[in-house]
Amino acid sequence: MDTTTMLDMCKLANIQKGKRITILGAGIAGLVAAYELERLGHEVDIMEGSPRVGGRVWTHRFGNSPDAPYAELGAMRIPSEHQHTLHYVNELGLADKLCKFVTVFEEQNAFMNIEGNVFRMKDAPRLLQERYQGIFTDTRYSEKTRLFAAWLKTIVNTISPGNLRESLDSDLKSHLMDELERLDLEPYFSEDGETIDLQAFIKDNPSFRARCSKALDMFLSDILVETSHDLLQLKGGMDQLIQRLVASIKAPIQCNQKIVAMRVRPDHVELDYLENGQLHTRRCDYVLCTIPFSVMRKMELEGFDSRKLESIHNTIYCPATKVAFHTQQAFWEQQGIKGGASFSGDGVRQTYYPSVKFNPERGSTMLASYTIGDDALRLGMMSEQQRHGYVKNVVSKVHPEIQTPGMVLDVASIAWGNYEWSAGGCTVHWSDDMSDESNHTISYLEAARPQNTLFFAGEHCSKYPAWLQGSIESALEAVYDIVSHQPIKKATTNKRVTRKTHAKILQTNQRQQAYQVA
Repeated sequence: MDTTTMLDMCKLANIQKGKRITILGAGIAGLVAAYELERLGHEVDIMEGSPRVGGRVWTHRFGNSPDAPYAELGAMRIPSEHQHTLHYVNELGLADKLCKFVTVFEEQNAFMNIEGNVFRMKDAPRLLQERYQGIFTDTRYSEKTRLFAAWLKTIVNTISPGNLRESLDSDLKSHLMDELERLDLEPYFSEDGETIDLQAFIKDNPSFRARCSKALDMFLSDILVETSHDLLQLKGGMDQLIQRLVASIKAPIQCNQKIVAMRVRPDHVELDYLENGQLHTRRCDYVLCTIPFSVMRKMELEGFDSRKLESIHNTIYCPATKVAFHTQQAFWEQQGIKGGASFSGDGVRQTYYPSVKFNPERGSTMLASYTIGDDALRLGMMSEQQRHGYVKNVVSKVHPEIQTPGMVLDVASIAWGNYEWSAGGCTVHWSDDMSDESNHTISYLEAARPQNTLFFAGEHCSKYPAWLQGSIESALEAVYDIVSHQPIKKATTNKRVTRKTHAKILQTNQRQQAYQVA
C-alpha cells in the first residue's frame, strides 16, 4: 500500500473538514461511506427508506437465541481476491469469523435433478450421456469433447438464467463443439477423467470465450467466481459486518424515511421524503445516494442532465429469489453432504447446505432455492405461501425427508425483484444487448458520475455488480470525490479515481488509527 501521510492525503484531496453529507441508504455502501467520511472529519447523517439497515445484506435468524440457525437471504459469499471487503472484515474485528464457503460442484455427494433423473454429483458423467443425447450421439467429436461439452452445459444450466442457457445451446450447435475439438482438453479433466476444471480451462483458453456470444462470455466471469474453491463466508452471519459498521459510526440512522423526490441545485440538493405519512423537505449541502436506480426511477427527479437520466432509467437489474428452510435436523449429513449445493431443477435451481455447524438442539437450515433471472421472476410472482409450497415440493424430489411431518419448522424467503427498496437482485453486465464489454465500463462510470453536489455509490456504480466489493469500492471513490470537491460556479468535469486512491484512503485511516493507539 501507498505510504502517503495524513498531511499528504489532505493536500491530495484538498480536504475541507466539516462538510455535511446526507447519505441515502443504510446498506454496505452507505455505511462504509459514513465510516470513512467521519474519520476524515466530516458530519454525516443517514436516511433509510425501509424499516431496517443492511440493504441486500440480510441474515435471517430462525430464533432469538445467540446460537439460532440462520440463512443468508442476501449476500453470502466473499471471494478471496476481494480485498476491499476483506479489509473491512479485518478492520472491524471479524477476521476470526472467516471460513470457507463450500460452493456448487464442490460437494460430490450433492445431488442433481435433470428432467426427473436424480443422481449424485459424482455419478454425473454416466448420467450426462443419457441426458444430453444430442451431444453424445454426435460422432464427429471425440468422447472427451462430448463429455467436456456436457459438463459445461450442466454448469451453465445450474447457475445461469434461461436466456444464457439458450445462448450456450445455440453456440454449441453452431461452432463451440468445433472449438472444443480443436483444443487439448486432457489437462482439464480430473484424474479419473470424469469431471472438469472449468477455472483452469477458461484461464488458459481465452480463444474459447472469444468465440462465445458476448452475453455468455461475460457471464462466464460470474460462473468462475461462483464455482471458485476460494470463496469465504462469515461464520455467524454476514450481517455482523453491518452491525460492526453501525456500531463504529456516530452518524444517526433514520429508518422509514422514503425519498420521493430529488432536486439538484447548483450548490445543494433538495429532498422530499415521507415519514409516518407526512411529506417533508430537506435542503442538503452534499448528498451521497446509494439507492438502486431501479428505485430511483420511480422518484421525481429534477436538475439531472439527460445522460444521467438515461443511466438511471436504462440500468438493467436482474431479479433474484431465495427461499430458506429451518429444518429439525441436518438430514443431508447422513448422506455425506457437508456443504455445497444440489441442483434441484424445475425452477428451483440451486439448493445450498450450510458449511458451518449449528447447535443441533436448534435444528439447521438449508437455502432450499436460490434463483436468478426468469426462474426468480416466476417464483417472485407467487404468493409467499405458494412459493414455499412449490419449493418444498420440488426439493422433496431430491430430499424426500423434508416431507416428513415436523421436519420443516419454518420458512423465510425474499423476492428481491419485488422488494420495494431494491426492485432487483443486482445490476447485470451480461444482458442480451451488451454488444461490447466496454459498454459495461461506460455504464457503471456513468452510473457513478455526480450531479453537482449529488454523488452516487452502490454495486450499480462499480465493475463488481452483485458483490460487496463493488458497493465498497464505489463508496470509497465517492468519499474521495466528496472530500475533494470544491464548490465553484462554473461547471467542471468530475474525474473518477483509481484503485491507488482507494489504497490511500484506507492507508490514511490505518495511520490515523495507529497514531491514536500510540
